[in-house]
Amino acid sequence: MKADIEFFDQTKAACQSKSDEWDVRKEMRSQEVEGIDAALDILTSDENRALFDKSIKPGVANFLQISSSAPASRAYETLKAQVKKSHSVRLAALAVQIRTSKAGHFDKVIKDIDLMLKTLADEGAADLDKKTQCLDEYQDITKTVKDLDWKIKNNVAEIENLEQLIELRTSEKDAANEKIKETNQYIKDITDERKAENEAYIVAKDDDDAAINVLDTAKAAMAKFYKKNGVKMGAIQGAAKGAVLAQDEPVFERSEDDAPDASFSGKGKNKNASKNILSLFSYIIEDLTNELIHEKKTEAQSQADFEKESATAEQLVSDLEEKVVTLEGIIATRVDDKKDENKDMKENNVDRDAELKYQAKITPDCDWIIKAFDGRADARAAEAGGLTTAKEFLAGKTSLIQSEHKFDDSKLSSLGFLGVAH
Repeated sequence: MKADIEFFDQTKAACQSKSDEWDVRKEMRSQEVEGIDAALDILTSDENRALFDKSIKPGVANFLQISSSAPASRAYETLKAQVKKSHSVRLAALAVQIRTSKAGHFDKVIKDIDLMLKTLADEGAADLDKKTQCLDEYQDITKTVKDLDWKIKNNVAEIENLEQLIELRTSEKDAANEKIKETNQYIKDITDERKAENEAYIVAKDDDDAAINVLDTAKAAMAKFYKKNGVKMGAIQGAAKGAVLAQDEPVFERSEDDAPDASFSGKGKNKNASKNILSLFSYIIEDLTNELIHEKKTEAQSQADFEKESATAEQLVSDLEEKVVTLEGIIATRVDDKKDENKDMKENNVDRDAELKYQAKITPDCDWIIKAFDGRADARAAEAGGLTTAKEFLAGKTSLIQSEHKFDDSKLSSLGFLGVAH
């Protein structure tokens, strides 16, 4: 960019200088044409014609009069013909100089011709330099614009790619956050469920323990009488292994013909019914004890499953949170990359606009020199040819040629200066 700016400033300065130089040359040529027109008006006026008739005498070598066959006349005619073709102010001025030079004073004219030939060569070189510069600048601008177009195209593609990546990563982040929300809710749900199950287990365990205590107390109270009075009840169903009460004698059924026993019942009369009740106590206590054992195992397994499931869910949340942090970092990086890419694209567009603006600025002059180059070169070649021919005629003159005829100023006035090009 610095190199482009420096090149632009140098080119701008050179073009401005050339433009200023062109304005000065145009103004000077306008003034030159005005001077020549004024000089012709003066020389060809009736008053000055009469003056020339009086002051220039036949046979006197004061003001050169040239016959049509003399070298100076031929040089003059050559330039005059070239002036009509090229409308060159310089050739017109030189033709006047030849026409009005005194005999024997053509060295200055030849010197002016050499100077003019050098000027033509310098102008040709300047035109060539300008044309080359313009073509080079056009080529550089075209190359730079194409390069910038390629960069801008890549900028656009990269920005679109970054936008897609940002959108994709944002979608992934949103999905991860939603999954975190769902998993946290799941953890809360199973925690609440586990809490409710544990509370229910504790209540049930307390109820079972209390029931067992009550049954044990009731069973002990009921069995106390029989133990205290030595009533043997035999094995109690449902009792713990090895739990046997005092044995009783076998009971035989009485005959229906026997007279009713009118004696008071003994202390063990209801032992069989009591035995059934004590067995039922034992069954219930055993069931409750087994239920407590089973529920304890179930509670332990449920707690273990909960802890494992909760740990898995919490690990998933942790992984998802880490993923969200990673995605946020990726998104931030992509956003920064997109900003940098937009900034780079903006700079590329600015550079491209500057190139096109500069191209528009130099186009009038450059298009003109490129289009007019061949015509100007041909015109200079024609001028140079006329000057060279005139110089050869003048260089070959060795003596003054005087004519007995009156100065023919009609030839001077017939020079076609109208429409002289600048």
